[in-house]
Amino acid sequence: MASMHMSDDKPKPPKSVTEVLESLGTDRDQLREMAKDAIADLTPKKGRGAAWEKVLGTAVKKLGPNWTIIGSGLRAELLPTPVRWWFDTVGIDPIPNREQLTIGHVRLFEPLIPRAITLRQDIPDSRLQDQEFRRLQIDIFDTASAAATVTQWAQGPAMQLFDTKPAELFSAFLEEKYLVRDQSRSTSWRFLAAYRVITDTGSPLEVIDSQLDYLRSRAADPAGPLVMFWEQFREVAAAGDRERTLRWLDEHRRATVREHYPLPDSVFADVLEDLGDG
Repeated sequence: MASMHMSDDKPKPPKSVTEVLESLGTDRDQLREMAKDAIADLTPKKGRGAAWEKVLGTAVKKLGPNWTIIGSGLRAELLPTPVRWWFDTVGIDPIPNREQLTIGHVRLFEPLIPRAITLRQDIPDSRLQDQEFRRLQIDIFDTASAAATVTQWAQGPAMQLFDTKPAELFSAFLEEKYLVRDQSRSTSWRFLAAYRVITDTGSPLEVIDSQLDYLRSRAADPAGPLVMFWEQFREVAAAGDRERTLRWLDEHRRATVREHYPLPDSVFADVLEDLGDG
């Protein structure tokens, strides 16, 4: 049997921390300062909520009377009024000391989820036409500068997104989505139920039933607000009275907003008089 030759070389002992730091061109004091800086970056500064409220207070004066502030602290947002079938907001994603501007743009055809983020400043999105905002860093403790940035964000990218198309266009688009719903992960077709009522283009019952089937397949809580909404929608729509169903949708729109924000009637548009505003 051939003998195996064992190497006499012994493994080198691991380098000490000091040796590693020296090889990197640094020392313990520098490493300690770097660690302090990293911890500081991750530690939220005190007074962020009050600072953000001050920024919005300055921005809303620039934006004019059709904007109002809702919420408080870091959850405070700007809301353009009057509110129609969409709930549109401008806020921030409160990442510690690296806040990002956000846009919320959600239909009021379901229970409202507060602070829903549709678009964020640092995420690539075809709807964000002005790419300059992706490079901006907002300092909420610099009130004047931050308010100017928020105003630009609200008047630019936000309003471009908020400028919704007529309900008839959405309805036609969602009719196509509904026909191929089994081939897509998106469930945006469910909003067709409300659009059929708004545009008077057919019964919403088929779409409502499809949505209820979908929710049951996902084991949605039968006593939860989402399932209850769709079941109530079906009950109202089953009577075949479009005007009554429209009034119910309008009442839901106001109630779901007021569940989270105590807003007066003056904030809501009379969507039943001008249904074409979407």
